[in-house]
This record gives sequence, C-alpha cells and structure tokens, in this order.
Amino acid sequence: MDFHINIKKKSFINPHDKTNIDVLKNINIKIKFQEFVCIVGPSGCGKTTLMNIIGGLIDTKDKKLNNEQPDLYTNGNFGYVFQTSRLLPWLTVKENIELVCDSSDEYSKRIEHLLSEFDLQEFKNYYPKSISGGMRRKVSLARALVKKPQILLMDEPFVSLDQPTAENLYNVLVNYWEKNPITIILITHNLKEAILLGDRIIFFSKRPASVVYDHKIKAKRSGLSIDNTQIQNEYNQLRKKFPSLLKGLI
Repeated sequence: MDFHINIKKKSFINPHDKTNIDVLKNINIKIKFQEFVCIVGPSGCGKTTLMNIIGGLIDTKDKKLNNEQPDLYTNGNFGYVFQTSRLLPWLTVKENIELVCDSSDEYSKRIEHLLSEFDLQEFKNYYPKSISGGMRRKVSLARALVKKPQILLMDEPFVSLDQPTAENLYNVLVNYWEKNPITIILITHNLKEAILLGDRIIFFSKRPASVVYDHKIKAKRSGLSIDNTQIQNEYNQLRKKFPSLLKGLI
C-alpha cells in the first residue's frame, strides 16, 4: 500500500501565552509499500507530530493523505512503537500483547507465534518489572505487530539502549520485516542506525519542519551492527557533503 502525505501546515497554540507555534510546513512525502523509511532531524522539529498525523492520532485541516485503501484508519492498519515500552505493570507479557486485541482467543495463535519468534515464550507470564529493558521493547514491538498492520510507525524505539541490546532488536525487527513485508517509518536521531536499517532517509529542517534532503541508502542491509565499514563510509560521505545536515541545514 503506497501512500502520499501532503501537509501544508501544522500549528499548535501555546497554552501559556496563546501564541501560535508552527510545527510542520510544506511536507510532501511519498512512501512505497514495503519501504523502510527513516526520518532524521533536530530535536523538537516536528518528527513525532508528523508520525502522529500519519497514524491518525492527531489531525490537521491542511493534511492530505492519498493511498490505495480508503478505509486506512478503520481496519487497524497501523502499528505504533513509542519511545518507551508503555507496558502496563500489572499485566503479564502475554496480557500486554493481548491488550490491543479485540478478542484474545481470536489472536491466540498469532500471539504464541510472536512470543516464540521474539524469544519471549518462556517469559510470557512474567510482569514487566521482571524482564530487561530490551525485552520490554520486544514486547511493545510484538504488541504493535499482533494485528498484522500494513504500516509500522516507530518513534525512536531503540533510544537509551546499549549497543548489543539495540542490535539484537535490529535483528528481531528486520527478520520479521523480511518474512512479513510491511511499510516501516522510523524516527531516529542516530544517523548510523538510519543507514543500517533503512532504504531511505528523509532529513528534516528545524521547526517548522520541512524536508531538506531525501537520501536513498547505498549500504546493503547485512550484518546488522553499527560497527560496519559500509555504514561508516556512507555516514562519513553524508557528513562531509552536508556538514550541518543533522542540524536541519543543507
């Protein structure tokens, strides 16, 4: 399912002084079905706002979202992984995944499959406080995927994780994606992570965010480690060509 998002402007009202804050401006992005797109930009520029608009969590009158499926927002076609795992502490691993299902019986085989696929089977009756941070992120990923969404939205899902844990999750995500092709949109501040995982990187400017550069990744997605010569070379080339790219300038 390809889609095209066009946002003329998105603004918020500051509740303290009632001033108008422009967050997004002239966003025009086309994303292909099964594409892995990473969004990189300065902190606070509007990346999460864009993600929430795409996912239907917030709206804007100036949005146009064109796609091949008119009921995009009515059939659970989006999965969402947030910056934190957002697990309910009084529910077990399995119950946290079941939480988003209309009927746990209907999804029981699917849940068991994901628990096995993500090496969580033996921990399914554990509570979140009894498992590691990396495992909690796996649970949140399984919860986002249990209803087989066509589009997976990920808002800095690997932030604050140590490198081995993050790389383990890279493998879990990519292995799933290769077996179950879906569209993935990932927000990250880590440029090497974006080069490692994505097909394409969309760079945002400072707020109000607009697209300053759309980069097709050259490095092959293999050996999912940040310590990778291809990744480092592409990273160096980008930083040399556009020294202020991560600041939203080109």
